[in-house]
Amino acid sequence: MGESATLSSMRLFAQALWAPRDLTSAIEDGRASWHLPALTIIGALMLMDFLALPLFLRAVPQMAPVGLSPDMLLHLERTARSMRPIQILLSPLALLLKWGITAALLFGMGLLVLGPAARAEGESARPAPVKRFFALVVYANLIPLLEETSRNLLLWLRYLLTGAIVLRPAIGLDIFVRPSEAALAALVEQANVFEVWYVVILIGGVSALCRCSRSAAMAVVLPVWGFGVLVRVGLALVREVLTRQLGG
Repeated sequence: MGESATLSSMRLFAQALWAPRDLTSAIEDGRASWHLPALTIIGALMLMDFLALPLFLRAVPQMAPVGLSPDMLLHLERTARSMRPIQILLSPLALLLKWGITAALLFGMGLLVLGPAARAEGESARPAPVKRFFALVVYANLIPLLEETSRNLLLWLRYLLTGAIVLRPAIGLDIFVRPSEAALAALVEQANVFEVWYVVILIGGVSALCRCSRSAAMAVVLPVWGFGVLVRVGLALVREVLTRQLGG
């Protein structure tokens, strides 16, 4: 019985990566709960963050703004040493909130887009319940988990081979283009195969959940994804401004 449940979970995880239509069928039938992938993602991310904590603390001086006094630098290191573990422990709440907001935005875009789409496609298209969007979003976030796993492997390999600590190794367009501005760097960082993969899976899942065409699903997914990218760029810009003020 236990082996059967394990194989079923592995099949659902594989469908989240390669077969979104099969996954959405399982979501609609109640065979795909969001709890297991959420625990898997949260547990894996927290484990990687705690393992990388010593490297993070060692990299704090190189992340400090130029011109910071020795006393301020010491204070910054002490703050990072106490706050970073708390940040990791609170990260599950942030993830659940992020997934919930994404699901709600997808539902809202579905209401906006799929009304006209239903009339154009013979009344077949219809928005899915929020809880099904939430399950789809959680399963789709197995792909960003693979992205973070890849970054952590590169982080540790570089450290073990060269002693250098690069907390966010480049895995996409940022291999070739590294803007000095934090906002542009955050934007370029999104241009990688995992981000494209994530969007493609979401589009396929929304298309199956809502019984709509792929173009209608793109109209639902892309604005929500674009909003998420803008939020990340905005946060990077805020961090850059605060860092400059701290150093100035």
